[in-house]
Amino acid sequence: MEGAFSKESTDMEVDVISDRGGGNLFESQNDDKSDPFLGDSELREGSYKDNLPKRESKGEKPAVETEISAQTDTSALLSSISTKRCTESICVQDFLMELGLKTLESEKLSLSDVLTISAEALQNKVPSSPQDIPAYFLCNLMMFNSKSRNFKYSLTQKEIQSGKQETEDLDFLGLDEPPSDSYHPLDIIMAIFLRASAFLQQELMLKMSLCQFALPLLLPDGNDGYTFLLWAMRSIVKKWRPFSLRESKGFKETNMVIERMPTFSFIRLGPCSISKSKILNEVLSNSEQQHNFFVHSNMECGNLPRKISNGLVELCWYLPSGIEDLDLFPEPMAILNLRGDGTAFERQVQFLAKASSAFFVFVNNIDSETSGILNSFAETVTNLVIILSGKDITEETKSHMKTLVSLSVVKRNHILPIGRKNNAEFAQLLRSTLKEIAEISSLKVGGLSTVESQTTGKRLEEMAEIAREIGVNVDEDDKQSSESQRKSKEILHSIGTEGIENFKKVKMTFQGDTWQKLSKLEKESCRLKKRGQMSVNEYLSKLEENQSELRNERRRKGVPADIKTFIAALTERSGDERKHFLQWMKFGLDFSSRETLSVLREEYKALYEKSQEVSADQRKTAAATWKRLQALDKQISTSSLGLEHLMREIGLIYETFIDQKNQNKEEKCIVQQLPRTAADLMLDGVPLELIDGDVSNIPLQWVTAVLKEVEHKIGKQTRVFVLTVLGVQSTGKSTLLNTMFGLQFAVSSGRCTRGAFMQLIKVTGDLQKELGCGYIMVIDTEGLKAPELSNIDDSYEHDNELATLVIGLSDVTLVNMAMENSTEMKDVLQIVVHAFIRMKEVGKRPACYFVHQNVSDVSAHDQNMRGRKQLLEQLDTMTRAAAKMEKQGCRFTKFSDVLDYDAKENNWNIPGLWHGNPPMAAVNTGYSQKVFELKKMLFKSFTNHQNKRKFSTISEFMEWTKSLWKAVKYENFIFSFRNSLVAEAYKELSIKYTDLEWELRKEIHSFVEMEENRIYNAKDDPERLAQSLKTKRVSFLEEKKQKALQELEDYFSTSDRANLVEKYRSDFFSSIDSVIKERAMYIDMKSDKAVQRWRDMKKLDDIKASYQSRIEEQVNDLLKRCRQEKKGMGGTQLREEFQVMWGATLSTLTHGPQKESTIASDMETCLMQKMPAHIHLITEKLIQKNSFQVEMTLFQVTNNHIERKSDNDTKPISLFKRCYSYIRPQKSNDMHRAEQWAGWCWQECEEFVEQIVQRNQDYDSTYFRDLLRIVEEKIGEHNDNDFTFNEKFKVEYTFHICCCAAAKFEMMQAEFRNKNDALELLKQEKENYFKSFRNIYQEKDQTKQRAELFCKSCLEPALLNAVNKKLGPGIVEYMRYHGKGGKFKFRKNFQVALMLHLKEEDNFEKYYKYIQRTVPFEQKWLREQVTKYCAAVDGGQPLLCYLALDILKRFISLLKETIRQVTSQTNETTVHNVLQMFKEKLESDFQIPGSQLAAITLGATNINLEHFSQEIANFVCEVEDRLVQHINGWRSDIGAKLKTLPIDPSSELYTMLSGCGASCPFCGVLCDCTNPTHSEHSAEYHRSQGLTGYRFITSRKLVTENCTTLVASDTKFQNKDTKKELWPYKDYRNLGVRYSCWNITADTTIETSAFWKWVLYKYNQQFAQRYTALPANAITSWDLSWDTIKEDIETTYNIKVDEFY
Repeated sequence: MEGAFSKESTDMEVDVISDRGGGNLFESQNDDKSDPFLGDSELREGSYKDNLPKRESKGEKPAVETEISAQTDTSALLSSISTKRCTESICVQDFLMELGLKTLESEKLSLSDVLTISAEALQNKVPSSPQDIPAYFLCNLMMFNSKSRNFKYSLTQKEIQSGKQETEDLDFLGLDEPPSDSYHPLDIIMAIFLRASAFLQQELMLKMSLCQFALPLLLPDGNDGYTFLLWAMRSIVKKWRPFSLRESKGFKETNMVIERMPTFSFIRLGPCSISKSKILNEVLSNSEQQHNFFVHSNMECGNLPRKISNGLVELCWYLPSGIEDLDLFPEPMAILNLRGDGTAFERQVQFLAKASSAFFVFVNNIDSETSGILNSFAETVTNLVIILSGKDITEETKSHMKTLVSLSVVKRNHILPIGRKNNAEFAQLLRSTLKEIAEISSLKVGGLSTVESQTTGKRLEEMAEIAREIGVNVDEDDKQSSESQRKSKEILHSIGTEGIENFKKVKMTFQGDTWQKLSKLEKESCRLKKRGQMSVNEYLSKLEENQSELRNERRRKGVPADIKTFIAALTERSGDERKHFLQWMKFGLDFSSRETLSVLREEYKALYEKSQEVSADQRKTAAATWKRLQALDKQISTSSLGLEHLMREIGLIYETFIDQKNQNKEEKCIVQQLPRTAADLMLDGVPLELIDGDVSNIPLQWVTAVLKEVEHKIGKQTRVFVLTVLGVQSTGKSTLLNTMFGLQFAVSSGRCTRGAFMQLIKVTGDLQKELGCGYIMVIDTEGLKAPELSNIDDSYEHDNELATLVIGLSDVTLVNMAMENSTEMKDVLQIVVHAFIRMKEVGKRPACYFVHQNVSDVSAHDQNMRGRKQLLEQLDTMTRAAAKMEKQGCRFTKFSDVLDYDAKENNWNIPGLWHGNPPMAAVNTGYSQKVFELKKMLFKSFTNHQNKRKFSTISEFMEWTKSLWKAVKYENFIFSFRNSLVAEAYKELSIKYTDLEWELRKEIHSFVEMEENRIYNAKDDPERLAQSLKTKRVSFLEEKKQKALQELEDYFSTSDRANLVEKYRSDFFSSIDSVIKERAMYIDMKSDKAVQRWRDMKKLDDIKASYQSRIEEQVNDLLKRCRQEKKGMGGTQLREEFQVMWGATLSTLTHGPQKESTIASDMETCLMQKMPAHIHLITEKLIQKNSFQVEMTLFQVTNNHIERKSDNDTKPISLFKRCYSYIRPQKSNDMHRAEQWAGWCWQECEEFVEQIVQRNQDYDSTYFRDLLRIVEEKIGEHNDNDFTFNEKFKVEYTFHICCCAAAKFEMMQAEFRNKNDALELLKQEKENYFKSFRNIYQEKDQTKQRAELFCKSCLEPALLNAVNKKLGPGIVEYMRYHGKGGKFKFRKNFQVALMLHLKEEDNFEKYYKYIQRTVPFEQKWLREQVTKYCAAVDGGQPLLCYLALDILKRFISLLKETIRQVTSQTNETTVHNVLQMFKEKLESDFQIPGSQLAAITLGATNINLEHFSQEIANFVCEVEDRLVQHINGWRSDIGAKLKTLPIDPSSELYTMLSGCGASCPFCGVLCDCTNPTHSEHSAEYHRSQGLTGYRFITSRKLVTENCTTLVASDTKFQNKDTKKELWPYKDYRNLGVRYSCWNITADTTIETSAFWKWVLYKYNQQFAQRYTALPANAITSWDLSWDTIKEDIETTYNIKVDEFY
């Protein structure tokens, strides 16, 4: 054990021997004054025996007693130590169990176990039990906390109280004993190493090395064996500057395992009065800055007895910095320190003696036994140094020392007595001895002070051989490690033979120049900077050919043997065996890179210094020198070879083979196994390269394949929290992440991160649920403003791309800023602001924290308040500048507009990394603690806001990667960004909106229906009722509006993807408001119409009532006359008498007053008002037209109706015409298009007229005005490159359509008037009156007859009318939720369904009609779909009948319930009153015609009212049967029935599926905006303009480019709107209203969809012929397979095509 455990905690070093009897080992017979181990300042009261009370209570371990005597027989003492060693040591197994580390045989602790993040790890509380100590140590060590060895756990409150009670009797005045359950730091470290896996041991060594902790070299294994930890130290790489490189400012960087340097071992024999470890710490530390390399007694818990770590050999290096005033030694050296008494550990001492350049032995005094041991070192130790640690030297010691000197066992000057020297004095003496021996050793080697001669000693690898010789296990001899090393040497040997540069060029053929060229071509295909005069599609085809050629070239080269070996080693191994192989590869590659780069840098440095000394007459030489410098610079850039390069190579091999159609067996194996292997590695902690920094590209297919495998392994629903760090190069970004998460991102010299790497860390326990994710994905990026990129023109763009990508992928971005780099910091902030603006626009909301490095002053936080304010001002300024560049200047004026930013919370000051001067500096504890606080804050903030944000799944992360990468490849990011996650979120929002809109419309339809029913059933003029209903309408609509808005708000609050569509929030909210306003007008209109209809019906009913009154009088007179004659009359005689009376009465009545028809005059007036300049033509046509046509007939277009555009152009056009005339004459082609257009327009007008006719209403003068408006709009929209319609056509065509419509209107009016004539209606009731007359005369019970009459004449038509009103919305409801693929729920799905329909028909005329007349085509197809769905038979019934019968069933139930209520509640005495009561109860559900009640109530004075109600109930069933039969009869003509429905289902559907109907003035695509409030039209995907007839002026070939590409170019166009002037596409919005209202994004990223590419390719000739043009060329690549088209449709519209079938 290091140090004593007395009350005074002196610096003695003694072995602790604890036997089971509780006895003591050392007893002193002398008083304190004669004790040779005690100095003046260390005098004790009484002996050790007196001051160490025994504790042998039951259940406790025996107390440890330490008594020291200089008089005891030393040989007996050493013999006792040797023989009792096994029984004295505490059982290692029990110790491990005590710490909760299981046993040696159980599964080892893995690195991933330690790196996992849990709630407990984030708290990092001081241990409260022994089981907490290992985790506490590991957690702190992983974040480089130099205090991680301080882990004295805190007492519980109960233990504190217990301690207080024990000390009440002043026992505390006795010797302070160590608690039995306290632990020495070395015991904990050793226990963890015993339980750690080989890879965790490596990581622990690395972290301990950075903390400047002594490292375990020889590790007791708990079974009387030892392990030499060579493998565990393999990953340690150090940099230093030896004396020889001080002048040149060079440095040395190497793996410490292979570095040869003087090695000095330190042991003690027997008890020692000073702490050997403390002395060594002072020797290795500057006086100004002490550091505890070795644990000693004055450290926390260092005074406790060691339980299992005696026999441990520790290693520490001293490495010079090259600063003379600071360096303690000019050259590096290794210090080995044996823990415990050397006499008890023979094998360790033997090893140290053979391995050391000098052997230092601490001993108090020397007896004969000790002398014999020292004498035995003569054979193996070159330089023996004896340190007499006692204050007083005995005569026996002096005698033995003389003997040893005379025998040349030790030199006189190598005997170092401490005597009365203090620690500082002795440390200086020991330091001088070390320097002297090191210098002598170097002289022995060669006599020259060269680097080689000074690095004497042994490598650790050579020491491992010594360990093997003496029977010590070497961890590297493990079978897995040995086999992996052998396999790696096969590849590394090739690298060593060929050299890195040549190996990369010859063996790594899938990257390098070919990959560089492919990457450039890929970006050029997006940016088109070198297009020149070529058309876009021609240029893209050329680029694709070049890329294909390069890919084929890579395939032809094949996979070299060394790479095959590497792939085989990866795929054929698994688990630890594969990890061993990768580690060996990494060590070998790093070594080769360091050696190669070191030589190249030295050459570069020497050559550069030489070039600075060139005189004027040596310019030729200077030019050659500079050329060589440039070559060296390039060579340095390409001579770095790491594991990431090999992993990149296999990724590119995968990308090459995955695209290859005919793969051989080997290639298939590679494609199948590599992603799975890489996924395993990623989950094992190996970073995956996301961005290839050498070419600034992402191997997207490879990354996607690996992440898919990762997702398969961790679960599709597992979410990941993505954290990224950005900053200037060499500001400690990787170190920040390594400290925060214990990772292994490269930080060594010459290996700065290039590109971006991602690594997964598992989240466990409660934190997983609190945080809402299963893994943390950490992305380390290359430094911005890299010096090696400073001379590249697009370096700023490179940085911008990188920042945009990683910020877009991240949930948190740490912006790392070193305060000394103010200029670079401003540039970084500018780049970061750009990226955040872009993310704000596309719906990403990453959090951002600014980490200010090297700010350590305790007052920094307060002093930097002004600095934070200035930073915010800078950010605001940069936001305005960046927003202007992104063309978003009006939206973002300050940084808080971009993201939530708190100057206090979002800024963190981190002190400097090093405590002291490297390479001997340890990591600053303040640095690690501050980073840990930052880490805790990050997780706490996201835990608190879990409900507001959900992290991405792996699939979503992949989708973001694809879309972000695609967008950054284009210069205009915001407009170029396309993301299926955003598209999916927008789709969800749109469907939510359409659902809300439909619910609104449905409820409003029900409200209007009830309102109309109440008005219809009103007794008096319903004006007052209508006003009250309008008042109710206001509250009703407000309630529905607030409900819809709340549901929309709930969606934005709860949806996982709401943040992606945040920018659309206001549009959708205003759309709800717009719908409410539109529906309010609709309700008012329907209400006004209902009132007017009531009034019209009232006039008719009044006339009818007067007629009925006459009839009733005549019937009563006839009854009286018949009864007075008192003769019995049969049925025939009664009918004859009634017939005579009926005829005589009706002859006295007349038809109701008929208004004169105004159809002809209305048409004439409207025509003249619309076309005042052509009144003479209209008048002439009116004179010629005697009567209107009954049928709507097509208009005959003639040559007199069109004007061809004059050809005042060049010869090529005339030549084209002559060449093209043989195909089809131009005249015929123009006429064909003119006739076709006229036919389309006529069809739309016919449909409009037909819809009016189907309403069964009276004629209205507004019909002609609406019709003329439609015709005018259609003619105005006509746009043909070859002809226009003249004024003659406009007049004659409009007149023709109006005449056809007038004929239809006349027929409609005549039919309506006939149906609503009072006399005609009375005639229809003849039979009802006769039956009443007959029953009264015959004095029969009329109850049944009157009930039947009521049901048949009143309830039956009312029920049918109600069913018809409900049927339209019912059909819409069914189709919305049962349409396959959601084609009736969302606009884009509807478009997909249309495209699939067109593909199935595959008819040129249909494609052409769809392009030219999209809205009518969509409406017609939707009507056909409605008819098809309604006619579809399921269960023996068409859907229409099924829905109608379902509605009827609900109404019948309502009727029956109402009859029951009327029967039970009625106190009425007349049939009339009963019927009125019945009508009132159903007034909001049915329209019961009051005029029909007269025949029912005629003479109904003796009817039993109770029986009457029961009879009505009975006849309702008959009514139901008749209606069922009637409804089933609809199946004969479903289409005809649909036309008669009050609410047209196809119209309702199209209202929600259509956009605004505006079409692009160039390609004809419809506006995508479905919300009514959009201020300008836009479409996400435009089509090739050749589809609408645009062609090149000179070549006359159809244009293949789409609108977004052309608007981004310098191309010009001409059409009738430009008046044949050439107009720049860029300035299209200045051409007029038709163009200015369209927002066409200037963006080359948006390609024409594969579907429309294929259509243009297949029907190229037909389109050219139709448009009098030549076919488009350079579109052979558009001959696409259906699978390709299908995949493109699924990607573009985010659907699955198969779901539509």
